[in-house]
Amino acid sequence: MKKSSGIILAAFFIAFLAWPASSQALTIGGAVRQPLNLSNEDLARFDTVTVRLNDLTRDKRFNGVFTYRGVPLRNLLEMAAIAKEGPGFWKSTDLAIVVRNREGKRTVLSWGEVFYKNPSNVVIAYAASPVIPHHEDSCIKCHPASLYQPVLDRLKRDISFPQLVLSNDFYSDRCLEDIVSIEVVDIKAEGTKKKPETTRTDSFTITDITGKSVPISSLSGHSPITVTFKEVGDGRGYHGIRNYTGISLPDLLRSVDNLREMDRVLMVTSKDGYRSTFSFGEVFLDPLGERLVIAESKGVTPEKNSFTLVPPDDLAADRMLKSIDTIEILSVKDEPKMYIIGIGCGDPNLITLEAISAMGKADAFIASKGTMEKFARYLAGKPLLFDPMGNFEPRFRKNNPGLSPTEMKKKLEAQRAADMKKIRDTLAAGKSIALLDHGDPTIYGGWQHWIEPEVAGHFEVITGLSAFNAANAMFANDKIYTGISAFGGGKQDNLLCNNGSAILSAPQSLAANEGLLKAIAESGDTLAIFMGLGNMDVLEPLLKKYYPETAPVAIAYKAGYVNESRLVMTTLGKLRKIEEANGEKMVGMIYLGSCLKGK
Repeated sequence: MKKSSGIILAAFFIAFLAWPASSQALTIGGAVRQPLNLSNEDLARFDTVTVRLNDLTRDKRFNGVFTYRGVPLRNLLEMAAIAKEGPGFWKSTDLAIVVRNREGKRTVLSWGEVFYKNPSNVVIAYAASPVIPHHEDSCIKCHPASLYQPVLDRLKRDISFPQLVLSNDFYSDRCLEDIVSIEVVDIKAEGTKKKPETTRTDSFTITDITGKSVPISSLSGHSPITVTFKEVGDGRGYHGIRNYTGISLPDLLRSVDNLREMDRVLMVTSKDGYRSTFSFGEVFLDPLGERLVIAESKGVTPEKNSFTLVPPDDLAADRMLKSIDTIEILSVKDEPKMYIIGIGCGDPNLITLEAISAMGKADAFIASKGTMEKFARYLAGKPLLFDPMGNFEPRFRKNNPGLSPTEMKKKLEAQRAADMKKIRDTLAAGKSIALLDHGDPTIYGGWQHWIEPEVAGHFEVITGLSAFNAANAMFANDKIYTGISAFGGGKQDNLLCNNGSAILSAPQSLAANEGLLKAIAESGDTLAIFMGLGNMDVLEPLLKKYYPETAPVAIAYKAGYVNESRLVMTTLGKLRKIEEANGEKMVGMIYLGSCLKGK
């Protein structure tokens, strides 16, 4: 990416974070270096194109004729900067692009049909105008109202944007309205380029979605076609113009699989491991799919024959494969899962790019109302299942005063059971869920106690920036210390760890293991306490058993909140008074340690 592109990208990302919470967003993520969130307003700021779509599906459902204004998907993916990770096959020719709308419908594109065709073939539209027949007024003279009126009504329908528009498809089944996420998928990230296991090239296999393989050693029985190919490689330039005679790829595949599933791709691999992906849509809905040819090259002996896949309408020859080994029919449909997403410990700008990408893949959310409002831009108006804080026992007790302990326990268990049923029902419907947790959800995450056992094996944790990290930065910014290195001993140029260790804990954990607390106090290591402000009745007398009242204490209030964070230095003897004066019971960390002396 050019330097100027990077500056534009940074400006866009800043604008995304500052966009009003009510603006819904399209998330672009997956195998990219820079996930993006774009509203219709953002799309309108790009260089745009105009395309026309005669919207007719394969089941002959007419949805109107419209002229769309939008941005080529290629431009957006270039800004997101596609990046393959790991030691596998390094080229992008085997990537897939999954587009999903708010209803959970999906369209799968191949990398090649976006990057090796004219950019206007695949557009993310933000506006549309109907193409009204010139002689609309005379329709009644030729046709009864029952025939023409439904057609005209389709031109007046509301369209939900952004919309994926594939202008070159004959049928519009892959066009999706109200899209919420675009994900670049590396289907076989672990694969590597391999050396041929045999010198025989005279056959290949087709493997269907069930894993059943069919060997192909002859193209007889199919009608041959001839295509002319201008071989221009992105890497090595022009290689001439050549004619290839063979059979069309869709003709070969029509008897192998259910060809109406648009969430599938063809992964074509050569004998040496080079591979390319073709989406079902570009093979069976784009008229140019019939020109994808498998040609047989004759060798000096039958064992030296080979098969070549030729994409004559690609603008680059990089998806051309010689010596085909396998053609696999693969589904890009993910199993539904639960994403546990750390959203950072304060302001929205502390969220990670991975978290933004994961939000785009979720169909429903579990979050507090405040969190939903704060991150509404990334949630795209998807449904909220419930507020997990409603199942937090102290909050539940406060919201249900007057109940006996037995009644309280019974009612809380019933509410948690009802909420767990919402999770199970959503996953059973094939939809993924994102639970938005503050900070790093692996550190004192409330979900671990009652949700994790129910979703074991079906969840993924997206870690976030912990309050511990943000509070540490407050020390540095206040020039109290020069750096921090937690959990490690040895010599360090480090005032907070005091050449020792930093231990993270909470009041109830310390109360259950006073031996640990005693050892920390005696060693002078740093103790960082989560959830201490709201548990001072337990914490203060416990600390005074092992620390003198003169022991220095630091309270980091609202770490990560711009213009709200405060660092208060005091002593253990004055801790309770300071805590009561500030009134904050939830958002704060408490530090103790000899490293704080004199600070």
